[in-house]
Amino acid sequence: MNTENPFQKIESTTNRLMTIILYILFSVILIPFTILFLVGPAYGIYKRGFETMIYPVLFGWGFSLLILIPVIRYYIIKREKQVHKIVVDGTGLLFYNTKNEITDQILYTDLRPSKQNFDIYTVSPVGSGMAPLLEITALSEHKEVAARRIDMNLPLKVVKNKSALYTHFLHGIVTFRPDLKVDPLVFRTYSINTETWKVNSKGVSLGGWLLILAALMVTALILGFVFLLSENPH
Repeated sequence: MNTENPFQKIESTTNRLMTIILYILFSVILIPFTILFLVGPAYGIYKRGFETMIYPVLFGWGFSLLILIPVIRYYIIKREKQVHKIVVDGTGLLFYNTKNEITDQILYTDLRPSKQNFDIYTVSPVGSGMAPLLEITALSEHKEVAARRIDMNLPLKVVKNKSALYTHFLHGIVTFRPDLKVDPLVFRTYSINTETWKVNSKGVSLGGWLLILAALMVTALILGFVFLLSENPH
């Protein structure tokens, strides 16, 4: 008799190359920003005096603190609390931090019917990225029924198998919650073959190529800016 679990667990995997590019892009934006708005005014005080630079200093330091404080707080101070790994298994969708603790979860048993034509569907909110998000209705930890949008991305990481995670989660919904209606457009959006529950490979996504292009363009602009500053005006 086959005792193998018919619904296996899968975990998120990171695309190392794209993640490195993302870190480079993040660095080439953050470092010049810090130099321009934080170090620049301080150097201006040293060269021209505080009274002359008071307004540029107030603007530069005030603007930089508004940006840097949330960035440092989210990506450095609270780094251990960020989602580090996504798991889909026979219970649902689980989010883990760096200490391997569950920080959030969406269980199949918590899913509820929606007030839309379908219970499971995709949405494309402004600022969500290149791929649509999966929207479900679920019972929250506060025992309130509300719509939730599922994003399989991780902070400063490029998830290699996002489509596989969506596929496995949808497979779990169809398997464990056949009472819920899934919009057929969902399967086309994520290129899911519902007979094999596999993802039709499409190679590098448009978002991936745009990320590479953006990294190259920003790097070229930074290098060009440094080159111009280093030129001898005489």
